[in-house]
Amino acid sequence: MIPNINHETGKLPMKNELKSTLHTDFLSFTRKAILDLVGTKLGGDRYLEYLAIELMEFVDGKTRRLIINLPPRHLKTLLFAVCLSAWKFAHEPSAKIMIVTYSEQLAESIARGIRGILLSDWFKEVFPTRVAKDHSAVMDFATTAGGALYAVSFGGSITGRGADLIIVDDPHDIKDAGNPQQLERTIELFVTVVLSRLNNRKTGKVIVIAHRIHEDDLSGHLLRHGKWNHVVLPMVATTDATYDTEYGRWRRRKGELLRPDAFDPADLDDIKVNTHNPDFEMLYQQDADGRALRPITEDCFPTFAIPPGRDLACVMSVDAGMTRGQRNSFSAIQIWCPAGSNHYLVDQWREQCDFDELQHQFARYFRRYRPSAILVESAANGHALISVMKRKHRKLIHEISPKGSKTTRLRRNIDTVLGHRILLPENASWRDEFVAEFVEFPHGNFTDQVDATTQFLDWIPTHSCLERPPQPGLCVGVDSSGQPLTGAPPNVPFPRVATAIGY
Repeated sequence: MIPNINHETGKLPMKNELKSTLHTDFLSFTRKAILDLVGTKLGGDRYLEYLAIELMEFVDGKTRRLIINLPPRHLKTLLFAVCLSAWKFAHEPSAKIMIVTYSEQLAESIARGIRGILLSDWFKEVFPTRVAKDHSAVMDFATTAGGALYAVSFGGSITGRGADLIIVDDPHDIKDAGNPQQLERTIELFVTVVLSRLNNRKTGKVIVIAHRIHEDDLSGHLLRHGKWNHVVLPMVATTDATYDTEYGRWRRRKGELLRPDAFDPADLDDIKVNTHNPDFEMLYQQDADGRALRPITEDCFPTFAIPPGRDLACVMSVDAGMTRGQRNSFSAIQIWCPAGSNHYLVDQWREQCDFDELQHQFARYFRRYRPSAILVESAANGHALISVMKRKHRKLIHEISPKGSKTTRLRRNIDTVLGHRILLPENASWRDEFVAEFVEFPHGNFTDQVDATTQFLDWIPTHSCLERPPQPGLCVGVDSSGQPLTGAPPNVPFPRVATAIGY
């Protein structure tokens, strides 16, 4: 018997069951589209099932304003920009869709993917939608039923264009995290230009797909100022959670990765070490609560001429970098003396250095100040420092795993900063640099001083009863060559002379 060849595709026809599945199930449609488009077979990650349900509620009009925040490399562009648009055209050939993103190159890539699906043999066999031959440019094409797709970057020309569905994919470049002016410009363009392109504000749909890069990015702005449904999934689950989907109940346990098939613990450690601005908590965990950080000014940091009393204990806070180099993060060692509600930063060392130099400076500052507690973040070279120093100082070392993004940590302690309760030596050579980092945060190039400070401020409220270790040989100053002078009584907490390091 001669097979019944499909005359349009020239291939054997699909079975009716498969056609029905591709026609009615978005996740099956997506799996087929991505496999055909880029040759990638989607795994069985359960978050895909959950997101498929959220997207279908959006397409059906149950949700008209939707924000989806996911970490990088979790298929958000393919799922929500490419496949969602193709699915919309498949079921509504006359739809008017606009794609807006941060770069023209990305906009073209998305449009090319959508058009590729619509022109594929399998799509033509299942759906009647066709691309118009006389209007088929990559970033600006139409369907024979009067539908249209237009892809553009922010700032591109959209005058005269209208849409029933606007998809905003990656509104910001990651490097814009340190550029508040660019963040504001994108938000202004979205509010004043992009939203005005909806053919009907009441029935039109808008979806923003992004990873968070800053608390004042487009997602943060919309969550604070509008009624938007919000779907957010961190790369690593922070708590146990349960999600009901049409494919069954997804129980996600604390610590589980969204894509365990694509990432393992070693990858996670590498990402954490090499993600700075935005940091891991912001970019991969989507840890932005939508509240703007209150501005910090230079006058928030009063000074002192003479360190506080002799009987007060001190705390060393260490934020370890990785290695030397102008583009690499700094290592910072801070010596804090808590006195009531005030906190005296009596000394600080900061340098872009390798582990050997960090270890040397740690030993130097330890001998000089004899801290009652040593706080070390368990990241970058902090892991190695903890391992080495625990041999001698096990009772003093506190391994710190920060909770929340850098911004979240500073926000938790903002009342202390704005309340003028952090005091700095008036003649410290590093004072201006320290203050500038706080004033510029989070837009500055580095955050090591802020991180070491919030590490101490987070820890001290539950460890206020500190006792100075009764150890001899405490440094009481430096000689003319800069070498430490030792031999002070054990109850002297730190240098008392104007020539001490950092003064």
